[in-house]
Formats: sequence, structure tokens, C-alpha cells
Amino acid sequence: MDSLESLLARMEELLRAVEGLAEDDRAHVFELLDGIDTLHRHALTDLARQLPGDTLAALRDGSDAVAWLFDAYGVGVDEHAAAERALDEIRPYIHSHGGNVELLDVTDGVVRLRLAGACAGCTASAMTLTDGIERALREHLPGFVGVEAEQDEAEPHPPPGPVLIELKSSPPDGWR
Repeated sequence: MDSLESLLARMEELLRAVEGLAEDDRAHVFELLDGIDTLHRHALTDLARQLPGDTLAALRDGSDAVAWLFDAYGVGVDEHAAAERALDEIRPYIHSHGGNVELLDVTDGVVRLRLAGACAGCTASAMTLTDGIERALREHLPGFVGVEAEQDEAEPHPPPGPVLIELKSSPPDGWR
């Protein structure tokens, strides 16, 4: 078999080709891939729970392909600690707007959290969730699958604080 890098590159090419298929065909292929992914995730997670940590470390160290697979599915990773570190990256922004995010649980890459404070009911909280929280988790939590968010009860309201960008018209080139 070719090197891991060439195999991964070929898989990326095939994925781009699949994206060009008709919508129904693409949906079937992605459903198949999601099923294979879920099967692998469950099998690897079960296997990791049955093996001692030093055995997992030896397997990871012994093969680039095994290390890649373990990283992709978060095998041997303290998911809770990794999720907290990821959230710590976005918390200063959330706190600056009077909000808070609390990590409730992480299981098999699914992060459950609670948005509180000014985030609860904020009309921009969905954007904060996808643009900030999910991005941080995707970057720092190996095996990240998705977020399930709860919000404290609150009336819908606009984001607090100043507007981040003020748009102004510019004079045409050559004006002084």
C-alpha cells in the first residue's frame, strides 16, 4: 500500500469527486460514509476502553496510520480536558459580552454545553456557537463530532455591547 500521505490525498480527491455527483447520489454516498464512520468510532472507542493506556500509547507510537486513526477518533484523549481547553480559547470573547459557556459532558466526540448569562436568549448566540465554539472544538478536540447546546431561560434579545465594525462610505480614488 502507498504511504499514508498519498492515501489521504487520494481520499480527498475522491471526496471532491463525490461532491460533484447528483444530489441523491451524493446523499447516498455520504450516508454510507457516515455509517462507516460511526461503526469505526464505536469499535475504536470500545477497543480503547478495553486496552491499558500503555498499550494504546505503544500502538500509537508504532504506526503513523494508527496514530492518525486514534487522533481522528480521539482515542486515548481525555475528551473533557480537551474540550475545556478549547472552550478556554473562546471564553474571553463570550465573557466580554456578559455571557458564559459551561461544559456539561463530552461523550464520543459529542460536546454538551450550556450557554448562560447574556448568551441565553441572545439572537447572535447561534453564530457564536458555530463561528466560535464549534471552530475551537473542531481545532482542539480530536474526534469532535458536534455540539448539543442548552440555554438558560431568557427572552430573545440583541447582542450586548458595541458593534464590532462600523461601515463608512469611502470617497472615490483620487479624492482628497
